[in-house]
Amino acid sequence: MATGWVGFVGPIVGKIGEFLMAPVGRHFGYLFSYKSEVKNLKEEVEKLDEKRGAMQLSVDEAERNVKVIGPDVKGWLERVDKCSEEAREILKDEVEANKGCLYGWCPNLKLRYSLGKKATNKAKEVAKLHEERKLTEVAYKEPPPGIESTSTEGIKVFESRRLIMNDVMGALKYDGFHMIAICGMGGVGKTTMVKEVAKRAKEEKLFDDVVMAVVSQSPNERKIQGEIGDKLGLEYGEETERGRANRLRERLRRTKRILVILDDVWERLELNDIGIPFGYDHRGCKILLTSRFDNVCNDMDAQKKFTVEVLTEEEAWNLFEEMAGISNDTSHTSTDLYITQKKVADECGCLPIAIVTVARALKDKDRHSWNSALLQLRKSMVKNIRGVEEKVFKSLELSYNFLGSREIKECFLLCSLYAEDFNIPIEDLVRYGVGIELFEAIDSVKEARDRVHAFVDELKKSYLLMDGEGGGCVKMHDVVRDVTISIASREEHSFMVRCDETLKEWPEKERHKNHAVISLRCTGMSQLPDNLEFPRLHLLRLEGSYASKLPDSFYGGMKELKALSMLNVYLQGSLLTSLRWLTNLRSLSLYECRLINDVSVIGALENLEILSLERTKIEELPKEIGRLSHLKLLDLLRCGVKRICPGVLSSLSKLEELYLGSSFNDENRIEEAKATLTELCGLSNFTTLVIHLRHFAYWPRDLVLTNLRAFAITISPMISTRDCRDYQLQNQLSLEDLHESDIMESEFKKLLKITKILEITRAVGVKNVGYDLDKDGFKKLIELSLDDCQDLEYVIDTTDGVPVPQIAFPVLQSLYLNNLDKLKEICHGHLWKGPTQLVRLRNLTSLGLKRCHKLESMFSLSIARDLMQLQKLHVSECRKMEVLISSEEGDQNEIASTTTETTDKIVFPKLKVLYLRDLASFTALCKAVNGIELLQLNELTLSQMPKLNSFCNTSDSNYDTIQPLFNKVAFSALKRLELRDLPAVTHLWKGPTQLVWLRNLTSLELKRCDKLKSMFSLSIARDLMQLQILNVSDCRKMEVLISSEEEGDQNEIASTTTETTDKIVLPKLMELCLGVLPSFTAICKAMNGIELLQLNMLTLRLMPKLNSFCNTSDSNYETIQPLFNKVDIDIDLDLDIEIDIMKNNNN
Repeated sequence: MATGWVGFVGPIVGKIGEFLMAPVGRHFGYLFSYKSEVKNLKEEVEKLDEKRGAMQLSVDEAERNVKVIGPDVKGWLERVDKCSEEAREILKDEVEANKGCLYGWCPNLKLRYSLGKKATNKAKEVAKLHEERKLTEVAYKEPPPGIESTSTEGIKVFESRRLIMNDVMGALKYDGFHMIAICGMGGVGKTTMVKEVAKRAKEEKLFDDVVMAVVSQSPNERKIQGEIGDKLGLEYGEETERGRANRLRERLRRTKRILVILDDVWERLELNDIGIPFGYDHRGCKILLTSRFDNVCNDMDAQKKFTVEVLTEEEAWNLFEEMAGISNDTSHTSTDLYITQKKVADECGCLPIAIVTVARALKDKDRHSWNSALLQLRKSMVKNIRGVEEKVFKSLELSYNFLGSREIKECFLLCSLYAEDFNIPIEDLVRYGVGIELFEAIDSVKEARDRVHAFVDELKKSYLLMDGEGGGCVKMHDVVRDVTISIASREEHSFMVRCDETLKEWPEKERHKNHAVISLRCTGMSQLPDNLEFPRLHLLRLEGSYASKLPDSFYGGMKELKALSMLNVYLQGSLLTSLRWLTNLRSLSLYECRLINDVSVIGALENLEILSLERTKIEELPKEIGRLSHLKLLDLLRCGVKRICPGVLSSLSKLEELYLGSSFNDENRIEEAKATLTELCGLSNFTTLVIHLRHFAYWPRDLVLTNLRAFAITISPMISTRDCRDYQLQNQLSLEDLHESDIMESEFKKLLKITKILEITRAVGVKNVGYDLDKDGFKKLIELSLDDCQDLEYVIDTTDGVPVPQIAFPVLQSLYLNNLDKLKEICHGHLWKGPTQLVRLRNLTSLGLKRCHKLESMFSLSIARDLMQLQKLHVSECRKMEVLISSEEGDQNEIASTTTETTDKIVFPKLKVLYLRDLASFTALCKAVNGIELLQLNELTLSQMPKLNSFCNTSDSNYDTIQPLFNKVAFSALKRLELRDLPAVTHLWKGPTQLVWLRNLTSLELKRCDKLKSMFSLSIARDLMQLQILNVSDCRKMEVLISSEEEGDQNEIASTTTETTDKIVLPKLMELCLGVLPSFTAICKAMNGIELLQLNMLTLRLMPKLNSFCNTSDSNYETIQPLFNKVDIDIDLDLDIEIDIMKNNNN
């Protein structure tokens, strides 16, 4: 029996022993193996730091190339920093653990046990971070651009347009319509309308994506696919139209709700061939098209059609009056001039495009000009152009006639050489103009460029041109272009423009004419002709020819040609024989042409002033180029030139501008590269340089460019993707991996005195930028960026014994400081010396700080008061940063000048964006002041600041007195507010609501603010009339969003007690997301309901105590109430609801 009993109990006891001994053994392990655990943690942290450093290098490179860093990468870096900091705190205990107790006679078992346990657990956390490091992508391409507005968007939206837009929005919301059309004559405002519709559709979250493509008179499937793909960030790997269509179709189907806008459709378009699914193929895809022709809308099977008519007479006159600057004073309305102005307006036919162009052309003109304009409008001979109304043609022709000079008119006509909706590079106009000798009294390329940019500004103000996409480009409205081509084709101008269609052969009728300017798209031509005769031709532009051969006599009949531009031309053979005819050529541009092995023949074009080989691959610039004694501009950007033959640059005696880009990067030819650059010293006219070198070793230390006035110089081992397409250089230096001596012991330092944008990365030996690099204080500098300069202690040091300029940084607008581990202060020492101010930052508009771990504050009070222009302020990952504005001042003179103000309010009158993140020691923006005024602030982000509990802390201790986060802070323009990881915040606001003013707030996000019990008081909630998005999650103590208890003064309470039972109305709230709120019981209590008539997305997750939206009982549990108790929602809206509340067991 006993044996049986033992046999039965034995295994049980053994198992119990295993369960007991395992944890005991583990705990003994912490005690006796703490040294090995500590050693392991050290090694793992070192490896992690190495991986973090490598990741940071990748991040920095991506940011330089304008890529977007993935949120997982950002999160990993933040977790690594936090984990490493905690690990180092643990490792500090190792010394004490080794010392022991009782003067070292007895080991400190408790500390060793604790240290071993912490080291083991932390090592596991580090190992997990090692695994997380295996991320697939560090960065991504920048998100695709949205639909950009046109330059006419400053014009008010009239009632006739507003009504149609509202109807279009209604049609988009109706599930039964998938094809909607807007029809109307050219220039009536269809494009402006659909862009406004797109904007509203995005704002109202009707669609996940909104894309737009211009179809035009000659539809090109690849172009349409490309435009839609660009807006979606889609890259096509396929070459065939069918393959691209399938890829686009697949991408569009993956988007649940998408709006595709097809602008300017001239004939039926086969959407299936393009790859646009709709109807039964994709019910979430809606098509909105515009067309000048009613029958096209019918051919496209539009289910709903809206016709945009001309403006009403009252609207037309109001617009004309505004654009022309006509006074409506009674003393003017009775004059003959006013009567004439009314008649001119009538001639515009109530068409917006005619009105704005004519009115702008005649603005500030005298009565003779108005009379002349009226006569021209009435007598103009109109050429019949399909889709262009007669009055539009007359109006645009009048605007052209009223352009001030022959030069601006011809410059405007040059804009018609491009395809419809093309991004026209302004620099092209400059180079064409120089080539055809358009400009009078011009001595340099820069003077020509300035004149063209002035022309472009005037043409945009006249609404004849619009802003293009990206810098340095403009666009033409399709109607304006149609009229311009018609004018340009007249005999006195003799333009031939055929860019909207793919020509398979040279037009037979256009081989022997007196054309002065020709622009052709030759993509379909297999061979270029050899018997052309154009004796008057002075400008030829050819685009996209895949011809196998360029005939020897191709240019033989064009001996007067002065400007030649070839884009994307692919030829076998060379230009050797064909170019010999062009002895009068002054401008030659070969853009991305694959036809050249040897460009020496270009050296025979002795009259050449502009030579551009951009993106045309050549390895060497031969000695023959040195014969171009009249050359003023040489553009070799992205050519891959490895070598310029000795003596070439020094022979170009009239060279003014040189664009080299990433050249001279052969490490075996450093001395040769330096010798080539030294040749520039002897060029008396040389003013402009764009170059990218891999290292300072390529830059000659004794290089003196006396007349250099414009430059963009990059010295970096990284390949730059920056462009200078507008060629409006801002004197930029981007320097990496340099030593102080590279600048101070060379002539390079002279460039710093005229530099406007300075970027320095990984500089050794620079401790004080203001003294070490420019003793004159950077008088021209407008932007300064310092990154990873490990010796830098101060941006400017004005202490005694340190020579300082009279005023440092007098025009600085942007300052960015990143990865500066030794930076102690931005401005160190005295700000004033006697009556002289030494540091002036009053022009600063943008300021960014990141990973400057020794900085405890940014500025003193006196400097903060000087920041009257500051618009953007970003501060993140600065471990010791306690406040932004320190109350400690400089010397006695400075203190004397500010002591009377130390309790005054801090005012940033122009600050629009404030972003503060991951500041472990941060307690307040400022202390010991009577408030902060941020009346223009639009965006505010506060994240990961464990010690922050008040913006403006007026108590001696952060914890003695409970203060609201926005204590004594005034902002009235705030639109976006994001609060994350603020565990010390107990209240958001308190006191008079006049200080808060949230009536413009549209988006609010609150996450992991664990001490907050509510968000708004009743009075503040009633002010949220513009709120559209409200997201609240992971707040443990949050009980309600809107508290019935007013937290202001007694007057405020008295003024609201009578209203506490009123209904809360949030008239524009569209998205409400609440999640992981374990204490949450209701949105509001003790009120008569809540009205959310625009709500279309509602998410409720993990709120076990929630039983009613609007709880009207005294207890959450005594009365059973429905979830949506007293909640008003528009049932006609397509409300997307996700509910996963997880009820409490007690309910």
